[in-house]
Amino acid sequence: MEGFLDFYRPSQEELPYGEALFCAIDFETTGLYPGSDSIVEVGAVLSQGGREIDSFASFVRPPGGIPSAATAVHGIDEGMVADAPELEEIFPSLLAFLEGAILVGHNINFDLAFLDAGCRKCGTAMPAVPGIDTCSFARAVLKGEASYSLENLSRRYGLGNGKYHRALDDARCSVKLLNLIVSRISDGAELKARDIIRRSRTRPYPRR
Repeated sequence: MEGFLDFYRPSQEELPYGEALFCAIDFETTGLYPGSDSIVEVGAVLSQGGREIDSFASFVRPPGGIPSAATAVHGIDEGMVADAPELEEIFPSLLAFLEGAILVGHNINFDLAFLDAGCRKCGTAMPAVPGIDTCSFARAVLKGEASYSLENLSRRYGLGNGKYHRALDDARCSVKLLNLIVSRISDGAELKARDIIRRSRTRPYPRR
């Protein structure tokens, strides 16, 4: 017979920050609009207690070409994705990877919009998980910065490896930025994950 603790598990939101599971996610795309543009690279990082515990990364072959304006941003050209899997091939693995975790991203609504569009394309439900926007969170806690772009904050605080606008590198920077911001809150170590979500002022992504 199952005991209470065998089937009751608190959501990640109810756990202390150091115990909750977070997944930073980043997409590089052919443009800004999920309805007409496509994902060309996926990066995701699972973290717990401020440590990276796993990562997921893949190029994605889009149905059309990659505009030169997009390549100028992230450096990904059509030759780099020519042999990559299509979205439908890798999305189930991505969704399994982030299942149950609290999502993290810089300007996360952009990534949530493409995640939603990818789920629709694959005929899969959008994960009903909360998200933390490290951009709005940084604005609320790291006052007076000249710029709140992920690249500039990463350079300012030494969070990156010098590579930016690539999916896995940006996801790693987002994890490190989240940890930095929490460390600047006097009671950060004692907060529950739900308090971090509230303080980041991120609204749930609308389900349509």
